[in-house]
Amino acid sequence: MKKLLLLAIAIILGMAQTMAQEDFNKAQRPPQQKEVVLGSNIQTRGGHDSYQYAYNAALREAKQNYPSKNVGIRNLTKGDLKINSDGSVSYYYSYTIVELPDAVMQKVYEAINQVTREIYDGSRFALDRISVYDEQFQREVVKSNIIDYLIGRGYKVVAKEKLEKLYREQQDQQSGIYNPNTTVKGNNFSAVGYFISVTIDYSYVQVQVVNVSTGEFEGNVTVNL
Repeated sequence: MKKLLLLAIAIILGMAQTMAQEDFNKAQRPPQQKEVVLGSNIQTRGGHDSYQYAYNAALREAKQNYPSKNVGIRNLTKGDLKINSDGSVSYYYSYTIVELPDAVMQKVYEAINQVTREIYDGSRFALDRISVYDEQFQREVVKSNIIDYLIGRGYKVVAKEKLEKLYREQQDQQSGIYNPNTTVKGNNFSAVGYFISVTIDYSYVQVQVVNVSTGEFEGNVTVNL
């Protein structure tokens, strides 16, 4: 019972933190990676005299249209002029509705950003271990989301078996037993081969990155939920 209560509190706090990061400034930006566009070029029903009021109205309308989803506002832009009945002036605003990633997955992406900040675009990753202890997440879905996120960041993602084969070939090269026609170039493997491991527990997420050729940790980040 206590464990379930702690889990519920963690989920609520995570959702609250996600929503706290949403404001009218972020609403003016385009949709971000992993945000699913639900509707675009939508106009507020009424006129508003500031981005703050327009954002509040747009978010309220978005929640009414998608009550079962965690939504956010993007591309918030001042539009047509509206003359009110009392002679005052306001503006309609156009906006895009996006579905925000799950709060826990946002933490995973945050941790990935931290552990890969020194790894250049185009580097090659393989998922070494995905451990999911929270029953609300499916391991294969988490794995797919991580692959999509890495690709979206400009990295290459290959099957772990491929990197293991390259590693064995590299070891053969070092021992002098190899075919020179199939030599693995250093700049094709040792500089860009990384294993990434992700753990999702009830109270934290952890992301580790290991350089395949050296066995050294490139990063180890734990983010509390």
